[in-house]
Amino acid sequence: MKGFPNQVADLTKLAKAMECIVMLVDAGDDVKDDGVLGPALVRAGIAGTGHTPMPIQKYLREQLSKPTSGQSFRTTARGLRELFRLLGFIADSGRDVTVTAAGKRAASFAGRDMNDEQMAFWRDAISNLVHDGGDGESSHPYQVLLRLVAKKPGIKRAKCPLALEARNDSARELDRIAALVNLPEDKIRAQIGVSKSNWDNAKKVLPKFAEQLGDVVRGADDGFYLADAPGRAEAGASVARDAGRGGAPRRQVRPPRTSRRVTPETIARAGTADTFDEGIVLPPDVDPRAMAAAIEARLNRLRRHNLLVQALSAPLFDAGGTIYEIPYDVLAVFGELGLLIEVKTLDGTPDDERAQVRNALSQLLYYEAFVTEPVVGDPGVRKIACFDAPISDAHREWLNSQEIGVIWATRDGFYADDLAAQFLAEVAEIRLR
Repeated sequence: MKGFPNQVADLTKLAKAMECIVMLVDAGDDVKDDGVLGPALVRAGIAGTGHTPMPIQKYLREQLSKPTSGQSFRTTARGLRELFRLLGFIADSGRDVTVTAAGKRAASFAGRDMNDEQMAFWRDAISNLVHDGGDGESSHPYQVLLRLVAKKPGIKRAKCPLALEARNDSARELDRIAALVNLPEDKIRAQIGVSKSNWDNAKKVLPKFAEQLGDVVRGADDGFYLADAPGRAEAGASVARDAGRGGAPRRQVRPPRTSRRVTPETIARAGTADTFDEGIVLPPDVDPRAMAAAIEARLNRLRRHNLLVQALSAPLFDAGGTIYEIPYDVLAVFGELGLLIEVKTLDGTPDDERAQVRNALSQLLYYEAFVTEPVVGDPGVRKIACFDAPISDAHREWLNSQEIGVIWATRDGFYADDLAAQFLAEVAEIRLR
């Protein structure tokens, strides 16, 4: 099972911790030194003074009087650096710690009330977190957790560490870990070979992230259920219990409440340049001219994106699909099957293509957790990534290996690769080529 830093799970504290790191880096301090970062985290209120509250300076004096191995703030410092490295907020493989643009943006939220902008930022960062278990395979642990909750509604927090057991994001791995959920904890630990302390530590962070982001809610049975839509915990769970004592969960086959039923004429009208998730991400203190240029570039991509969404939804609508948008680009429902489509624009550079392919993958896997059963029932959706130009064969084949078909715009319409063409034919015999 993959290890995961478990020192801090509160998103507001994580923003404050990043602010602390930014200030230390700007001052030229060595953030890789746990003896520097640890005390700074204590002074900032991120690392606590233990079960018995005491003045910070007294606590630090007591800690510094202990051997280095016994100074608890050092563990917190190491854990937070590891988490921020996984989140892409810092790079620390060299001699110094470098703060990325995403890290600076996280720091800019310190001391501010949580709002939609922050929720969207944290959800994107945590959802895109990739963890390598050291076996040559990697997974998105948060996405795996949400898919596990979707597959096993009512799962208890104690079983959520299984999300870190998945070697990769495949359906086969999800089925493997889901089959373990009904076993007692000790049987699970014995089967996957993990100690009780590591198992208990793995319970601490990912489920708390999911609750804070409103992606899961707790039922009356204290089990986790997916919320109706990301960030809308107040909308309730995507499963409900039948009336009467001991009623079993029943599926509510409906789109999330944030979704909107649309037509090709009304789809892709709600986005703005400020909320669009494609384009350059700049730190908050960037030069105003660079910021204006970035906003204009993002607005141009938004226009291209929306035109692509509208053009793609037309043949799906004409074939009898019921079309929804938000939080996904397109969900076309045909009876008990649906096409879940994410649309991405490209700027022609290899770096941008890599970023957009990764984003398409993570969003499709993420949203699948919310729509596979709650929206269209079994056997679920077929996932497609659509681009405004062809992507490399390597990227296309990689998406195909994740059960994602690929479509791209051409001068005369759209071209579907073999897997996407298979999905289109399966739901409504739609042909784009």
